[in-house]
Amino acid sequence: MMLPSNKKSKLKLNDKQEKFITELLNNGGKVKQAVLAAGYKESSRGWLMSSLKDEIIDRTRSLLASYSVKAAHRITEGLDADGATPLNQMDMRFKSAEAVLDRVGISKKQITEVHGEVVHGIVMLPAKDKMKDVEVTIDG
Repeated sequence: MMLPSNKKSKLKLNDKQEKFITELLNNGGKVKQAVLAAGYKESSRGWLMSSLKDEIIDRTRSLLASYSVKAAHRITEGLDADGATPLNQMDMRFKSAEAVLDRVGISKKQITEVHGEVVHGIVMLPAKDKMKDVEVTIDG
């Protein structure tokens, strides 16, 4: 599965970098295999992952977004289930679909309302100990 490069990418990728990212997404995340397929030495793995991290994340988001339609379809299939698919399989499919939708931002919204009343006031504290008499002598 080839995904188009993100148009708003800040980093201009060369052909080898582009091939690395494409291979990484196509092979299911096997970094070593993608490094070698792109023509890099195996020792370049760390450098590639750190320098292309943002692009990899952007493309992964795009990949999840493309699967969000399938995930939504799986959930609606569950509504029309005729019992042919075992319940445990339906439950696993539903949870997987829900996880994909959560990660792309299509999920149940949790709204928390917080109400509070702010009362300004003055607190009177008792005086500390009474002042003690102090005798001061100046030698001069």
